[in-house]
Amino acid sequence: MKETLIGARYLVLEQIGAGGEATVFRARDISTGTEVALRLARQPATHQVAGSLPPFHTSWLQLLDSGHDASGGPYQVFELLDGKTLSQLVERGPLDRQAWFVFIQQSLFAVEALHCAGWVHGDLNAENFFLQNTSPGQWKLLELPFLRFTPPSERSALFGSIHTLAPEQFDGAAASVLSDLYSLGCLYYYAASGGYPHPGATAQEIAVSSLRFAPIPLAEKVPDFPAPWNNWVMTLLAREPQKRFSTAAAAHQLLAVA
Repeated sequence: MKETLIGARYLVLEQIGAGGEATVFRARDISTGTEVALRLARQPATHQVAGSLPPFHTSWLQLLDSGHDASGGPYQVFELLDGKTLSQLVERGPLDRQAWFVFIQQSLFAVEALHCAGWVHGDLNAENFFLQNTSPGQWKLLELPFLRFTPPSERSALFGSIHTLAPEQFDGAAASVLSDLYSLGCLYYYAASGGYPHPGATAQEIAVSSLRFAPIPLAEKVPDFPAPWNNWVMTLLAREPQKRFSTAAAAHQLLAVA
């Protein structure tokens, strides 16, 4: 794939990532000389979600171009970011309080904007949030549901990262605003403690834990963790969807007074 020209404009330099539906490359836009992130569908026949795109939010990865290459298939071009994903950061240790709070604020803004645009994410995970090496650092949501190569309706009921799936999704419910909020709760728990609320060696163990048991309170995992913040995170992690915050905006408002 290296040195391949996609769309008569994007020269592939190296692979930098891969997922279930696409492979991502660092590429050079030969018309401008700038480097970009080039996303190619893993199945050439796969099509993009149709319809008009919502206005891009500053906390989302910015789409620069898209098209269909005769040999490479559908492609998308994004800004090329420098930094680390949440999972890469937490591998070195949980975020400190200040960094954790910044992550919460910015990730909530990203998901709130998505919901306001009429979209549910359905796969919020530690690989989808990226902290840029800028001053100050800015978090970006990498994967956007309206840019998936495979429409969400074609995915299995358990589409999503197993550690951040809401309990109702294990029972076959479709992703929703409330399941996205649960996923955020899992990520906030993970970012603060270094572990997920429902650990397990297998998908079955994680599913059983999620469906039958309440997670250990975050305050018991993290010494001196403020009680109001613990209660806020644990509300996001309520097993019954109706007991969570109703919207990302509501969660944001209540975080301000936590």
